[in-house]
Parts: sequence; C-alpha cells; structure tokens
Amino acid sequence: MPGKTSLSRTITIIVLAAAVLLLTLGQRGNLAALQDVLSTVMTPLQQGLAELIPKVSDAREIAPQALLDRNATLVAENTLLRTHKVQLEDAAAERDMLAELLDFGRKHHEHTYLAAKVIGQDPTAFLQFIILNQGTTAGVQRGMPVVTQSGLLGIINEATPRASKVLLVNSSEMAVNVRLQPSRATGVLFGQYSNDMSLRFISLDVNLQAGDIAVTSCLGGTLPAGIPVGSVASVRKRAYDVFQEAEVIPEVDFHSIEIALIITDFLPTDLSPLLGTQEPLTQ
Repeated sequence: MPGKTSLSRTITIIVLAAAVLLLTLGQRGNLAALQDVLSTVMTPLQQGLAELIPKVSDAREIAPQALLDRNATLVAENTLLRTHKVQLEDAAAERDMLAELLDFGRKHHEHTYLAAKVIGQDPTAFLQFIILNQGTTAGVQRGMPVVTQSGLLGIINEATPRASKVLLVNSSEMAVNVRLQPSRATGVLFGQYSNDMSLRFISLDVNLQAGDIAVTSCLGGTLPAGIPVGSVASVRKRAYDVFQEAEVIPEVDFHSIEIALIITDFLPTDLSPLLGTQEPLTQ
C-alpha cells in the first residue's frame, strides 16, 4: 500500500541518518549528545515499526483446545489411513494366494476343488493338524485330500457341518504312498514329530539322491496320483539293510498356510477286502 511504502522509506532514511550521527558523535566523545540522538531517533522509529506490524489479536484468544482438537483429528485420520493401508496389503496378499491356488487348479484340472481358510491349528510345538472353515454342509467328507499351490497338505480327518480337521502329511499318524522322480521307484512316507518325513521301503538298487521329488502314487487308493509331497534331503543306504531310507522335506510350509484347496471329487477306495488272504480258487 502507498502509505506503508512511504512510511518504510521514511524509517529507512531516519535509520541511515541516525547511523551517521551516532558515528560522528561517538568519534567526538559527546556521550550526552549521543543519548539525546538515540532518544530522538528511536521514539519515532519504534512507532513506525509498530505501524508496520500487522494487528494481531491477543495470543490468548487462540484457544489451546482448538489446537488439541485439530491434532486429534490429524491423528485419527493418520490412523485410518494406516488401517486402510494394512487392509489393502492383506487383500493383495490374499489375492496373490488365490491366484496361485487357481493356477494349481488349472494345472490339475482333472479334479474339483473347494477353497477353505485356515481358522485353527495344532497348539503344540509340532504342527500336526489344522482346521478349515468348510465342513459337511459344503460337501466335505472324511478322507478328502487337501492341497496348496505347493503340493499335498494332508487329508480330512474329521468334519463338522461348518469346519473340518486336516491331518497334515508330517503328522505321526500319516503314511503316504509315493513315487520318486526321476527313478519312478515307490516307497512310503511316514510323518513324525518334526517337520521332516521319513521315506522307507526303497529298494537298495534304486539310485536315490538328495533333491529327488516324491509325489503321490495311486497305490493304496487313498490319494490321487501326481501331487508333490516333498523332496529328498538326505539318504541312508547300508549294505546290510534290506531297504534304504531317506529324510524328506515337505513341499508345503505348514506354518504359513492361510488358504487351502479341498479335492471334493476324490474319495479313498478301501482295498482291504481285496488284499486279505483268500482261499485259492478251485475249479
């Protein structure tokens, strides 16, 4: 504004003039005159500066409560945004898991699948079972295989209308007939109280090596063939044994399972009547 610009120029001139006078009087040692000049110059200068400063209401009129309320609002908004971020990340992770399971289903399209979420698990240190949120009302029955995108998870051991219990392949109660790749030899995987499984009944003449993959075989009629179960970690082969054995690491990480697929179109076949000792046929 013109008025404030003129006032600024006037103050500048006064300050410069005062500086010159102060320098001159200081050199002459006239202290009394110096005090008079200071009084004469500073009084209008203070008034001019006061006019340049915008009029601000008393600071006490800015209520602290308003600042506290604004801060609380910002904190709430930040918390809400963080919550939404976590929800989006969780949804993205679940989407990725479903996409992997869908890909598994496409590769093994010969079966019908039912997706289920993990809602419970074995509370002991050695994870032996999990609980899914699908039960008999969805068609789940005892003996149905359960898989993930990595391979065989286990079989349905018990089922209620809205939930089912999956006995994991590493459970001490499990025994799975498998076929080894690439040798095509057959054996049996036994669960144990650890994450590893024990592979037994492998003939000594089989070239079994670490890294070989064990998949389900159709032997026993309990599981569909071709589902990955685990990979050989170490082999124990001694000349005086009848069979060689191996430690097998499961393909599935049991502690990270959130969603699984139940194979609903496969039911185990009871072969016991056909495997029992029978009298020879006579003609």
